Amino acid sequence: MPPENAQPSQNAQDLTAQIDQLRHRNHSLAAALRKATDQLQEARSAMHALSNPPLTTATFVRIYSDSTVQGLRITTLEVIANHRHLVVAASPEVQPMQLRAGQHVLLDENMRVVRTEDFPSLGRVSIVIQVLEGSRLLVRDAAGNRSVIRRAHNTLHTHIDPDDTVLVDDSGEYAIQVMESSKAQELLLEEYPDTSFADIGGLDEQIRQIRDAVQLPFTHRELYSFYGLEAAKGILLYGPPGNGKTLLAKAVAHELAADQQGAFLSVKGPEVLSKFVGEAEHMIRMVFERAREIAAEGKPVVIFIDEMDSLLRTRGTGVSSDVETTVVPQFLSELDGLEDLKNVIIIGASNRLDMLDPAVLRPGRLDIKIPIGAPDERAARAILAQYIDARMVEQDDVDSILDTGVHSIYDETKTIAELTCETEAPLTVRMSELISGAHLKNIVDRAKMTAVKQSLEADEPVHAAGETGASPRVLLTPGHIRQAVEDEYDEMLSTCAHTTLGGWNLLLELNGRRVRSVRMHDEREEMRA
Repeated sequence: MPPENAQPSQNAQDLTAQIDQLRHRNHSLAAALRKATDQLQEARSAMHALSNPPLTTATFVRIYSDSTVQGLRITTLEVIANHRHLVVAASPEVQPMQLRAGQHVLLDENMRVVRTEDFPSLGRVSIVIQVLEGSRLLVRDAAGNRSVIRRAHNTLHTHIDPDDTVLVDDSGEYAIQVMESSKAQELLLEEYPDTSFADIGGLDEQIRQIRDAVQLPFTHRELYSFYGLEAAKGILLYGPPGNGKTLLAKAVAHELAADQQGAFLSVKGPEVLSKFVGEAEHMIRMVFERAREIAAEGKPVVIFIDEMDSLLRTRGTGVSSDVETTVVPQFLSELDGLEDLKNVIIIGASNRLDMLDPAVLRPGRLDIKIPIGAPDERAARAILAQYIDARMVEQDDVDSILDTGVHSIYDETKTIAELTCETEAPLTVRMSELISGAHLKNIVDRAKMTAVKQSLEADEPVHAAGETGASPRVLLTPGHIRQAVEDEYDEMLSTCAHTTLGGWNLLLELNGRRVRSVRMHDEREEMRA
């Protein structure tokens, strides 16, 4: 028989199990209650955030007043909000003594300062015209509007000069950052071109003139001083496109770096022009200022202005705006102004001499004018030789290839068009009159491409005697050059057929003569004025 206390023991176990179940249920209910409480708190916080009015951003100016009334400290601050100066109260959580002029603060719906922010990092860019007393700056924005602003606290001890660029906050009253002037640094070539005068063919006389103007005044200062000579202020390279004007400028930069550790500032005329009033003039001032800084160290400085006719064209010839009426005087004032331009020389390149302002071309400014026209037979041969290596041709066949190319190009039967000008006999235009250094390089590239294709179609490459590398099966031949000239001639015909009457002035030196009609060589198309 079971013991007498068996029944009570079973009851105790049942009670214990029930207690455990209740305890577990109580824990579950408590966890659910905590979760519900947290969710309710989050909902209340979200509702509170959604119901709160938005905060307003303002710019701190100064502490307006700081007093204690009945034991309660009351501080008022002057701020700028929506371009309005306001005097507002500061909440107890804000530390007014830690605020700085130009710093952002937040205002609540009662127009109290309740939070502080950092200095802004965005705004409008303005150019400093003059540094005034009292931490003030006279600046000009992109539209040319002038205003007086103050330095923010973080720019109080920053060195600022006229023509520096500053970032103005959205209130329009504080210069919060001095921007790096990267434009002038971009103009200074850190890595000079590899092109040297030895790499340029057919321009020996032009190279001699440039060397005389650029190198002699610096390498023989004593002789120049003895004879009372001064270095030329400027050189103008002019002529049809593709004949080596920019190539000469690259060679000048290379020579300066190699011989005299000089500086080369490159300016592209179209890049300087801007739709904003005063931007082009500012860019010109910045270029010359940078040149003077380097020249003050005794180093020669060359300012190269490409496409000069787009920047310094004759005043009064603007179509939509007369920007040249202010750009040309700014350039001339920098060139002839009171500040010395010692050790600085300007080299300009232009396809249109007739479009440059006469004041720019007078003696004492661009003293030396070097025409760079279409190459003659001797120059064309020298240019072709620059692109043909002896390894590319059969032994002793270089001269034959060069002679074939020159004779094919200057063949008088290769007629392009017949121009009729005002009160003059028709002018026959041949391939030789339109040929340029760029065309000559293209001819050689065409010949090389033909040889490459023929080599790929041939068998395995063979090794040339005395060389470790593989030489192609097909080398350059006079036939390749002759065919390349024919292909270039056909392309010239096609291109010139779409050239406007005014476009012929860019291709030829017509000395201002107006083309009345053009008759192409194949007589398929005729243009009339």
